[in-house]
Amino acid sequence: MITRTHQAVYEMLTENTGTHFLDSGGAYGRHWQRNQKKTLYDFINEKEVKIDRSDPDYPSVYKSVFHHLTDSLEYMPGLTQDLKDWIAEDEERSNCWADVEQFIADRLTSGKIHCVYTYNFDCVLSQDIQYLHFDDVYDNHLIALSIHNGADARGGLTDYRFFKVDWDQFLNFDPEYYLEAYSEE
Repeated sequence: MITRTHQAVYEMLTENTGTHFLDSGGAYGRHWQRNQKKTLYDFINEKEVKIDRSDPDYPSVYKSVFHHLTDSLEYMPGLTQDLKDWIAEDEERSNCWADVEQFIADRLTSGKIHCVYTYNFDCVLSQDIQYLHFDDVYDNHLIALSIHNGADARGGLTDYRFFKVDWDQFLNFDPEYYLEAYSEE
């Protein structure tokens, strides 16, 4: 069954995040360019976890970011639309980290807001993600999520959308877990 979450994640994965002359992606090296060739059903049917054993001393594990996100998140279209409306109220605002952080501070919390970018640590996801969460993760079950769709990690992030998160599933992207769990394959 196709859910709003499946559709939202698919739209994010195929969102054109542009090109830049300093970006090393080339004509078809950016995630969004490759992903636009796929249908929603291609993502649904792709293998959830792949292991590359071409170097037996250093196997690599890749987990489909589509499956990871659709298994651990629930799309919040109302809150996402509130964000879009808030951005549209002021021409100085955009759907970027700083402005989304301000929206969260203005509308959702008086607590500390944290930004996590999976590019900054070992992660099995097939594409990096950046998310904003606030307060302690187990005290709040909302995140603002952006997916890295470019080639260079310094840019190419999608617009943020809000999701309800199952933290136990969502934070399960450590390579060691998957190497151990899939070592028999």
